[in-house]
Amino acid sequence: MRVLVVDDSVLMRNILKDFFVRHEFDVVGEASNGRVAIEMNERLQPDLITMDFDMPVMNGIEATAEIMQRRAVPVVLVSGEVTDTVRFSAFKAGAADVIEKPELDRFYDANFTDALIGRLRGVISEPAASRPGATRPAPGHPVAAPRSAPERVSERVPAGGVDLVVIGASTGGPVAVKTVLSALPSDFPVGIAVVQHIEARFADGYARWLDGECALSVRLATTAEPLTGGTVIVAPGDEPLLIHNGRILLDNGPKVGNHRPAVNRLFESAATSYGARLVGVLLTGMGRDGAAGCVAIRERGGFTIVQDEATSFIYGMPKAATELGGASVIKPLGEIAALLQEVASRG
Repeated sequence: MRVLVVDDSVLMRNILKDFFVRHEFDVVGEASNGRVAIEMNERLQPDLITMDFDMPVMNGIEATAEIMQRRAVPVVLVSGEVTDTVRFSAFKAGAADVIEKPELDRFYDANFTDALIGRLRGVISEPAASRPGATRPAPGHPVAAPRSAPERVSERVPAGGVDLVVIGASTGGPVAVKTVLSALPSDFPVGIAVVQHIEARFADGYARWLDGECALSVRLATTAEPLTGGTVIVAPGDEPLLIHNGRILLDNGPKVGNHRPAVNRLFESAATSYGARLVGVLLTGMGRDGAAGCVAIRERGGFTIVQDEATSFIYGMPKAATELGGASVIKPLGEIAALLQEVASRG
């Protein structure tokens, strides 16, 4: 794994370089500001960039945005203080993850370093073709059904309308979810429930950020509240979000596939309650969460929209759903909101 380390602190750069070398990463370069990082990214072709936020000449968020336009590569923003503003500005710029700078002695704590390495490897586990800005098939290019899929992907949309939309996302999801929701009108006729893999302490800020970016009303979920049109309910950071008899149910159940909340649990519970009048949307993310849930929705007569490879930051979850036969249709991110409006208008 080739890493470019960007930080205006010589001490922090040395600590990060030592950390990466000890874990068998190849540190190909270091930079003290975002402007130099942009040039080094193109010249050195790293697989990962760790990027400080507060730097002279050009800060980490500005640099990340330009990197995504010129040579897209996973960028992990490392900030001294991760506020909601920093976190969601970084996601909007295209950062794969945001990490708060730890106390220096934690770089020698095995539990911490193992978790951090897993997190970093996660954002570079997908092939480059799945990242924004990489060479990919043109949007709208026909996607052949995999041999493992139980039936071919179909463009048919449900004729009878829907009563609920459920959305799941992980890595790259904050911006992808915002892209879909911000394109929907305030009078969108059915409720929407969202599970986004995110640290628990940032879930409230995530909901407030979406609320400010969308015409829809967005808020964190509370138990027993109804799902109504014009409203988006977001799962709290560490509580499973389920649907039961048309209402929200939060429980303290176990992790599913190492996730809590889990997209699969939301999708499967909603499929049980809504059957053919449910639409599931699975967006960018690492791993397989949501794939089985998409299958459950289709098996009960519902409809699923899966984000395509070309527009996914990480084509893990959408790919898994497609391979299982869980995709009713595969769409570029920019076309999903229009399809939701079309389907919802039939109710």
